[in-house]
Amino acid sequence: MVGKMLGNRYEILEKIGEGGMAKVYKAKCHLLNRIVAIKVLRSEFVSDEEFVRRFKRESQAAASLSHPNIVSIYDVGQEGDIYYIVMEYVNGKTLKQLIKETNGPLPIPKSLDIARQVCRALEHAHKHHIVHRDIKPQNILVTDDNIVKVTDFGIARAANGSTITYGGGDVLGTAYYFSPEQAKGAMIDEKTDIYSLGIVMYEMLTGKVPFEGESPISVALKHIQENIVPPSKLNPRVPYKLDKIVLKATEKDINYRYKSAAELLNDIDTFISDPDKLIIGDLTDNNVTRVMKAEEINEKIKDSKTPSKRKGRKILRNIGIAILILALMASLSYGTMYFLNNMATAAEVKVPDIKGQTLDKATTILENNNLKLNISDSQYSDAPTNTILSQDPPAGETVKKGSTVNVVVSKGKQNSVVPNVIGSEYRDAQLKLKNSGLNANLIWDYNDSYPNGYVYDQNPRQGVQVEYNTVVDVYVSKGPEMVTVPNVQNMSLDDATKALEDVGLKVGNVTTQPSDSVPDNFVISQSIPQGTSIQKGKSIDLIVSQSTQTQQQQQQTQTQLPQGYKTKEITINLPNQEGPMKVDVYVIQDGNKTLQYSNTYTYADSPITVPVSGKGNVIIEVDINGNVYETMGAKF
Repeated sequence: MVGKMLGNRYEILEKIGEGGMAKVYKAKCHLLNRIVAIKVLRSEFVSDEEFVRRFKRESQAAASLSHPNIVSIYDVGQEGDIYYIVMEYVNGKTLKQLIKETNGPLPIPKSLDIARQVCRALEHAHKHHIVHRDIKPQNILVTDDNIVKVTDFGIARAANGSTITYGGGDVLGTAYYFSPEQAKGAMIDEKTDIYSLGIVMYEMLTGKVPFEGESPISVALKHIQENIVPPSKLNPRVPYKLDKIVLKATEKDINYRYKSAAELLNDIDTFISDPDKLIIGDLTDNNVTRVMKAEEINEKIKDSKTPSKRKGRKILRNIGIAILILALMASLSYGTMYFLNNMATAAEVKVPDIKGQTLDKATTILENNNLKLNISDSQYSDAPTNTILSQDPPAGETVKKGSTVNVVVSKGKQNSVVPNVIGSEYRDAQLKLKNSGLNANLIWDYNDSYPNGYVYDQNPRQGVQVEYNTVVDVYVSKGPEMVTVPNVQNMSLDDATKALEDVGLKVGNVTTQPSDSVPDNFVISQSIPQGTSIQKGKSIDLIVSQSTQTQQQQQQTQTQLPQGYKTKEITINLPNQEGPMKVDVYVIQDGNKTLQYSNTYTYADSPITVPVSGKGNVIIEVDINGNVYETMGAKF
C-alpha cells in the first residue's frame, strides 16, 4: 500500500497501526496539502458482507460526531476492492503506550485530566445516541499538548437496545475492558461505555487492569462474577473518595452505575475542586474488599469511646493523681517542700517575642532564655524565607526552662508552574489554572482553528514559573468571524480583488467568458451573492469578461499561421501566491514580440498548458500581472 494513491488525492506514506478489522496508514492529501490518517479494511474481509457493513457503519457513526475530543472523519471512499476512511491525523501516543512507558500508575492529576476529556467525548457521542462499545487505552490518543482524542468507533451502533453479538454469536470488544452485560452478550446502552472507562481509570491509577486470565473467556467471567479490588489497595496514594468514583463507574449492576458520562464528569470535577463535598452512596456489594484509611479508623475509635466511658476514666485518673500527690506531700518535711518550691520558681522563664525574626536569630534568642525551637510548619507568605510567622506558646507566657517553642516559618512567595490550557474548553482551563494556584483572565476573540468556547492561546506560556495567584491571560475562541459578501459585479478584476480583501475574503477560481457588453477583464458574476454571511477568509469564484476581439486575436494567431510555422504546447507552473494572475504569453522571433495568449488564473489552476506557434528558433516570454515571470527557448 505504501506509495499508492487513493481517490487521486491521498498518497499512502507509511503504516502506523493495525487492528483486528483494519490497517491504519499515514497519508498526504495532495488536494488540501495536509497529513491525514487512512483506515483500510483488511483484504481478507472485503468479501465478507458483514465486515464491509460494519466498516461502513464506523464511518457513518463517527462522521456524525464533531467534538474536540473525538477523532474527526474527513472522507470515505472505495477504490476497487479497497474500502477506506480518511480521518484526522493525531500526533501523539495511545494511552496504552503512556501507561507502558510509565511502568506503573500515572500521576493522579494526569489520570483525572484524561478521564475528564474522555467523559466529554462520551457525553457528546451519547447525546447523539452513539455507544462506542470498545473504550480501552488503545482507542484513546493523547497529543503532545495533552489533548485526548477518542478513536475507533468500529463497533459503535445507534443506541437502540440492540445486542452486541454478530455472526456466530462471538462477543465484540476487548475482554479486559468488557462490561458485565457485554460479557453476557446482553442488551447494552451508554452505561457500558462508563464501565469500560472505569476500568481504564483503574488501569491509569494502578498500572494494572483489575481482572486478568489465561483466555478472554476467563477474563469475561471475572467481570461477571468477581468483585473489583479497590485501586487504593494497589496504589495507597489513591484517596478513598476516588476509590468510590472508580468502583461506582464499574458497578456490575447498571442500576447502581453512573447514569451518564456527565454524572461521572461532575463527580470527578467535585473531587478535584473540593473532595469534602463529594458524596457517593453505598455500593451494591458491602463485601467488596476495602482498605480503610487512617482517618476512617480514627473516626471509628472516636465513635467507640462513648462520653460516659471517657468521663469515668477521667475521674478515676484524677483521683489517682490526687492520692499520689497527697502521699508525696506527707512524706516530705517542711524544709524539703520549701526547697522544691523555690527550685520550681527558679526553673520558669517568660517566652520572648520572636515573630518577624529570622530563623537563626530566633533560635539564638530562645537559647539565651534556655528554650528550644521547633519548626512545626512552614507556609508561603510575602515575608522572606525562614522568617518566623507565628509562635506557640505566645510571647509573655511563663514556661519551664528547657521547654520547646513551636514556630511556623515562611517559605517565601509561592511560585506556580503555568500549565498548558490551549485546546481546553474554557471552564476546564479555569479549573486547571485554579488547581495550579493561578487565576484566569478570559479574552474572547474570533478564531478559525478552534471551536467556540475553546482556548486557542495563553500568556504566560506552559512551563513558565510565576508567583502564586498570578493572572494568566486565556484567549478563548468565539468561533470563525462571519463577514458579508460585497457586490463586485461590473468591477475590474483588480477592484473586485481589493473589495473582497477589504472585508477579509479571497478571490477563488477566475474563469473568462466572451462578452461584448462587459468591458474586458471586468467581473460578469460571482459565485456567492452579495449580502450573504460567510466565514471570514473564504474564497469567492469570479467569472470575468474577455472581449470577442481579444478571443478572435488569439484564435487567429493559432489558425492563420504563415507558411512554415508550427504550433506546440508549453506547460507553465504558476507561482504559489494568492489572488488572480493575468498570464500573457509572447513569442519573440526575428526581433518581433507577438502576444499569442492571454488569460487569468489562480494558483489552484497550476500547471496550465498554453498553445504557441513559431518558426525555427524562438524565445517565449511569460508575463504574470505585467511582470516577466520566465523566458524559455523553443524550436519549431
